[in-house]
Amino acid sequence: MRISYGFTPLNADVAQANQELDQRFCDAMSNMDIVQAMTCVWDSPDFIFVGTDGTVILGTEGFRQSIETWFAQCESMRLVIDEVHHVPVGDAVFAVGTATYTLHGKDGSAKTLTERWTDVRHKIDGRWVYVMDHAHALP
Repeated sequence: MRISYGFTPLNADVAQANQELDQRFCDAMSNMDIVQAMTCVWDSPDFIFVGTDGTVILGTEGFRQSIETWFAQCESMRLVIDEVHHVPVGDAVFAVGTATYTLHGKDGSAKTLTERWTDVRHKIDGRWVYVMDHAHALP
């Protein structure tokens, strides 16, 4: 489903690059690959992440630690983007969507987490990365 907000649509190259960014992040999280996950975010102390619990993390090191903690608790994880809308804003792209994590804990537990997320992406040093990510758990 595509919603029109009256904005100019992304050009085909930018749309494809942002779809690829989303897929790379999903693949990295599903494979619990911290190195690949970190290639999707801006390597800067100015990177902003707001987690589903409302915690604000500034900088990529804090984000890395957050993901590593999550991975340490999981036997397996699968991330799927359910829907996404990309909107060009200047030379950045804003995106909003929903995603579902299927988590299997090392303690044998199983959990599904669906989130509404909003992020900002920018092309830095020749590649598209997330520069701000905000997630909110849905009931």
